[in-house]
Amino acid sequence: MTVARLTRTEQREVTRERLIEAAGRVFCRLGFEAAPIDVIAEEAGYSRGAFYSNFRSKDELFVALIARHLDAEVETLGRALDRIASAAELAPAIERRYRILGEDDSWCLLTTEFQLYTMRGGTKADEFAEIYEAYRRRLGQLIATHFDRLGIESSLSPYEFGVAQIALSHGLALQRAANRSLKPTLAARALATFVRGALAK
Repeated sequence: MTVARLTRTEQREVTRERLIEAAGRVFCRLGFEAAPIDVIAEEAGYSRGAFYSNFRSKDELFVALIARHLDAEVETLGRALDRIASAAELAPAIERRYRILGEDDSWCLLTTEFQLYTMRGGTKADEFAEIYEAYRRRLGQLIATHFDRLGIESSLSPYEFGVAQIALSHGLALQRAANRSLKPTLAARALATFVRGALAK
């Protein structure tokens, strides 16, 4: 049986995919600024030259990585919200979702690190800002859809609700990174408390 060979375009796409996946592991392990390009390339099984054939800089690679990660976050939360049938189930659903995220706070820390980096002159500041604002809007739209479906009213707009949710999860990840005696479930419990308070009449 003859195995079809990948075209040059397909090979390039495979290389990009492997570099992005490797970058996710290396960035989460070392942080954005401390992660060398050589280590990312080696993790993916390629040379430094292969990296620069696909990305102009580490910043460009991170933007591609975070765009993919945020897309997955919205999709995962959407599936979790699709499963609830009443307003009373919202806080427990959010708590379950953030219990899973609380077991690995590396993405919250990494996103915060890159946000600060771009605010201080990073080369992809505008692009990162656009991607992250699109994420906030999508999160707000998702929340609005389910608020309407479940007949939920809140003192916060769906957009504000989503922004507060992000701020709480990221802020608590930073606090836990500074104090590992804090329980990994703190973010989940705090967010559930926030949801109950935000929905209170």
